[in-house]
Amino acid sequence: MASVTLHGIGKSFGDTEVLSQVDLEVADREFLVFVGPSGCGKSTLLRIIAGLEEASGGDVLIGGQRVNDRSPRDREIAMVFQDYALYPHMTVEENMSFGLRLRGLPQGEIRARVSQAAGILQIMPLLKRTPRQLSGGQRQRVAIGRAIVRKPKVFLFDEPLSNLDAKLREEMRVEIAKLHQKLRTTVIYVTHDQIEAMTLANRIAILNKGRLQQVGAPEEVFGQPANTFVAGFIGSPTMNFVDGAIEANGTGAIFRAKTLCLNIPGDAAAHGASVILGIRPDHVWVSALEEGQAAQGIVADVEVVELLGSKKNLHLLIGDTRLLASVDASIPVRAGDSVSVRLKTGAIRLFDKASGNRL
Repeated sequence: MASVTLHGIGKSFGDTEVLSQVDLEVADREFLVFVGPSGCGKSTLLRIIAGLEEASGGDVLIGGQRVNDRSPRDREIAMVFQDYALYPHMTVEENMSFGLRLRGLPQGEIRARVSQAAGILQIMPLLKRTPRQLSGGQRQRVAIGRAIVRKPKVFLFDEPLSNLDAKLREEMRVEIAKLHQKLRTTVIYVTHDQIEAMTLANRIAILNKGRLQQVGAPEEVFGQPANTFVAGFIGSPTMNFVDGAIEANGTGAIFRAKTLCLNIPGDAAAHGASVILGIRPDHVWVSALEEGQAAQGIVADVEVVELLGSKKNLHLLIGDTRLLASVDASIPVRAGDSVSVRLKTGAIRLFDKASGNRL
C-alpha cells in the first residue's frame, strides 16, 4: 500500500490551463474522491497520477517516491476505466490474467490471483464467458477484477459507474465500498456525481476550473463549505442562496434582503458587508396555514410541489425571493397555498459576495 502526494501539479494544453498548482496528500489506505463538474480537470489529474498524461509542472510521489519519469506499468497502480476496456475476443479469465501473463508470472500464481479476485467479486461462474455475454455491471466487475489481480499499491477509478443505470450504480457503489474494506488499499476515485462522492469517500477533493476548492470529509464539505461553489455543488437538492447585507443588532446581527429580514448570530466584523446567505432545503421549515391562523414565521407562497416518495420539494416565493424547502411528504401543502416558513438559525452559512468565500 502507499500514499500519494501531489506537489504543484499544473497542466496546460496550449494556452488553455486545465490544472493550476494542485497540492494534495492522499494517505495510505485512504479512499479519496475527486469530484466536480465536467471539464474541471479531475480526470486529467487522475491520468497524471497514472502516468497516462504528462504534467506541465509539479511532482507526483507514490509511496514517497517521485514517479514523474516512470511509465504507468512501473508506478504500481491499477486503473479502472469508464468504458471497461475489455478485450472482446477474450474470456473473462483471459481478460483478468492478460497483464499477469505479459509480466511472465507463473501459471499457478496467475490462476490463484484470478480465482481470488473472482471470488471477492462473485464472478466465478462467468470466467469462461466473453464480454458480449455479460451485463454492464458484470463487465465492470471484470474490469475491477483485472485491476485487483495486479495487487497494486494504488487503485485509480475514472468514473467507473457512469455507464450503468441508476439501480446498478447504487449496487456497484456498495460493492466498491465493500471491496475497499476487504483490500484496505489506497483508492483515488473520479466522479461528477456528488452522491457517489458523499457515500464512498473518506475525504472529498472538490475541483472547479482546474483548482482545488476544498478537501475534507463528506460531513465537513457538506456542513462547512469553503465557498459558494462547494456549497452549491455538494448536496441534493442544492443549497439556497439569497443576496443581502448584514446590519448590527445589539449582540447579534440582522440579515436584510429585499423581501427577507432575519435575526442571525453575527460577527461584528461582518456588519454592513454585502453577503450571500446560504441555507440547505432541509433546514427550511414549513408549516401549513389554517384559514385565519396567524403565521409563526415568514409567510411564503407555494409555487410548485415535487413529490419524491417520503419527501417533497416545495418551491417557495417570499416577495421576489425564492427558496426551496425539502419537507416530509405528509405535510398537507399544495401549489397555490400560503405557508409559514422558518429557517434553522444554526444552519445558516454566510458567504462574502465578492469572493464567494465563507465568512
